[in-house]
Amino acid sequence: MRTIVKLTALVMLLVVTGCSGALPVSVINMVSATQPAPHGDAVRGETIFKHGINDAPACVGCHALVKGGFSLGPVMKGISERAGTRVEGMSAEAYIRQSILEPKAFIVSGFRPIMYPDYAKHLSEQDILDLIAYLSTL
Repeated sequence: MRTIVKLTALVMLLVVTGCSGALPVSVINMVSATQPAPHGDAVRGETIFKHGINDAPACVGCHALVKGGFSLGPVMKGISERAGTRVEGMSAEAYIRQSILEPKAFIVSGFRPIMYPDYAKHLSEQDILDLIAYLSTL
């Protein structure tokens, strides 16, 4: 019921402002507060990481989960903690997201820029959230 009231208020404001889009920030925040924050499914993320999805290769083909074996890319154990310190002002989640979607944006020292470049074409927003949720558990 509250959502209907908020949406009605938003429509009334749009009519009053002539649909100019000049809404007060408080109104924008009120409406966006009704939207639940998206979240990832770590179990599904693990499946994507290990098996790939939508013709995209599995991440585990290049990224080992723990130290000790051969890995073309950085080991994933502890990625959430490391990712949160890589770029000042950038959260671990934002860093991981950008690393998946734009693999050449950040190249970890000691590794070559050879990550599969087309995950952005194959992964949905939910796929990315699921991968981030899984990686955050490592």
